[in-house]
Amino acid sequence: MEYEHLERTRYTRLFLWVGVLGFLCVLPLLFSRFHIYFFTEVIIWGLFAMSFNLLLGHTGMLSFGHATFFGIGAYTYALLTKKAAMQFIVSLSAAPVVGLLASVIIGFFCVRNKGLYFSFLTLAFNQMVYLVLYRWYGFTGGEDGIINVPIPGWLSNVTNAYYFALAVSVPCLYFLLRITNSSFGSVLHAIRDNPERAKFSGLKVLRFQLASFSIAGFFGAVAGALYVIITRAAFIEYIGLEAGIAPLFACLLGGMRTFYGPLLGAALIVALDKLLGAYTQYWSAITGIAVIMIAITFPKGILGFLKQKALKRAQTDLQL
Repeated sequence: MEYEHLERTRYTRLFLWVGVLGFLCVLPLLFSRFHIYFFTEVIIWGLFAMSFNLLLGHTGMLSFGHATFFGIGAYTYALLTKKAAMQFIVSLSAAPVVGLLASVIIGFFCVRNKGLYFSFLTLAFNQMVYLVLYRWYGFTGGEDGIINVPIPGWLSNVTNAYYFALAVSVPCLYFLLRITNSSFGSVLHAIRDNPERAKFSGLKVLRFQLASFSIAGFFGAVAGALYVIITRAAFIEYIGLEAGIAPLFACLLGGMRTFYGPLLGAALIVALDKLLGAYTQYWSAITGIAVIMIAITFPKGILGFLKQKALKRAQTDLQL
């Protein structure tokens, strides 16, 4: 009976994957340019939030500086294409590599600290990078940023940009899914639940935490580079505190202990940004209130709440 239930669950997930991917592929045929751009942003910010959740939801590490790698990916692509006149594919490939190197260096110092000390150290590194980009006006544009970033002509079409973001993000999300469902992911969960016990069990906790930090930085940089491609600009705000809080809000809204929760949370935040931003300049305050209300109503996030209900229903069915 239990085996049949697992098989049914596996086939259900497969059909859901196929159905969602099919819908995403035909989505540009169903909506306007504005909506296509909206969904493109959801995909990119969803990737950013899910890379952050590898740290928070799966490893139990709260970083206040994850936007560092989003900004590094964005500025790497922008600088290489505009300042160094490198080809598109070279600049895009270099962005996550630079993000990975930066995350290894920053993570080497951060993971040796626990709790709030880790969180504030990530914030300190974030502010250091922010200050360098802000002050180095001749190279990074300072507060003006880098505008008119070159992209291939075919990406100027919003539909092509959507498909490109989808083609890059889906393999990244699949890779993150494989990580969380692997033995490596099980170790991360053990460290999240009880790092001391994991250490006494013989696990190299710091190595696994650094690996998680580095992987998250890699995919955060991918999201940053993709965002520059659709906006054709890199601004200092991409690395600021507000950008760093956005994935945290997404995880809280959707459910940090679920895989797809941050993607749902990112969709809600982008929707609030677009809808409320058109009517009021205080949309961020309203978003904060909405996050507080949802956190009170659904302490485990929306998908976390639904997952809990589904597990209870499945246990009841198995008992029957």
